[in-house]
Amino acid sequence: MKHAIRIAAAFAALVLTPSIAGAKTLTYGTYLSARHATNVTSVVPWMKAVEQATGGSLTFELAADGTLVSGRDSLQGIRDSLIDMSTIVDFYTPNDLKTSTILTELAMLGSDAAVMTAAINEMQLLNCPSCLKEGEDNNLKILAIYASAPYHLICNKPFETLESLKGTRIRATGAWAIFATSIGATPVNITSGEQYEALQRGQVDCTLINVPALTNYSLFEVAKYVVDLPIGTFHGAHVFNLNSSVWDGLTENEKKAFVDNIPQAMANLTEGAIAEDAHARKVATEAGVVFAKPDPALVEALDAFKQDELKRVGELAKSRGLENTDELFGRFQELIAKWDGLVSETGEDWSKYATALKTEIYDKIH
Repeated sequence: MKHAIRIAAAFAALVLTPSIAGAKTLTYGTYLSARHATNVTSVVPWMKAVEQATGGSLTFELAADGTLVSGRDSLQGIRDSLIDMSTIVDFYTPNDLKTSTILTELAMLGSDAAVMTAAINEMQLLNCPSCLKEGEDNNLKILAIYASAPYHLICNKPFETLESLKGTRIRATGAWAIFATSIGATPVNITSGEQYEALQRGQVDCTLINVPALTNYSLFEVAKYVVDLPIGTFHGAHVFNLNSSVWDGLTENEKKAFVDNIPQAMANLTEGAIAEDAHARKVATEAGVVFAKPDPALVEALDAFKQDELKRVGELAKSRGLENTDELFGRFQELIAKWDGLVSETGEDWSKYATALKTEIYDKIH
């Protein structure tokens, strides 16, 4: 059955290079479009680089648009050997990737995609044995995770003070919904695809999402006010990984090619996320969207919420069977501070950023 599915899906898949005799062809199944920035700027260039580095002993097939797996069953697809690799959103599998999901739950610690991408990778790959063990238990070799651009309050009318946000309806999920409640707003759980109409009709006053949503979902047409305050990042997208059994079957040269090309791929992905954010700001500003400085009281409320989050997420972790998270959370905060300093040095030199990822993380994994 699995073989038949692969054959049927092959018509919709992208084969990057012709196979050579004895080559291993690995299938990257993803719910994302083949034209999604993650694939265009990072995944496919990485595949080509690995193919070249291995002299064609490894080739890849990109099965995009959910032809083989959806977002919710990507991990299962790898675990069951339907696919070899995928983009995995850990929130969809909280019982399988428990520790990864708990770290992702600490969304409010993030305010910069480059910092959080580096910090979450160093955390999970070098400082979190339980993260790797949970991967192994699911036949998954974890190799790279990326963080989104930071979330912001995007609203259909001005909300200039913290007080004015009380009683508003804010489209928000996860930690962002809890934050909305903490400032006196009412969180509304609707999908990202529904937020345009909800903002247009006044069913919600604001949405908590990253700035590129202004253009990706055309929100700039109906939401003309953005509180210019980073309110967390989503840092739970496992983008580079491999079925553990397949990983064990690779040669040392093939494993080296896999790992050596990840730092630049992650730099490309992060650069793209930041560039997309900047582009959305430009388009939205030209369309009349106001990016307003936040009320200092809102900044203070967010800072206070971040401290409370450590306790809340710790209790959530305990309810899921994870103990002694204080050390885990403390180390994660140390790494965020570390990479905040390193990213301030690398700036927008993405080659330097890739080098930092290599020396600080990828030269140390095996």
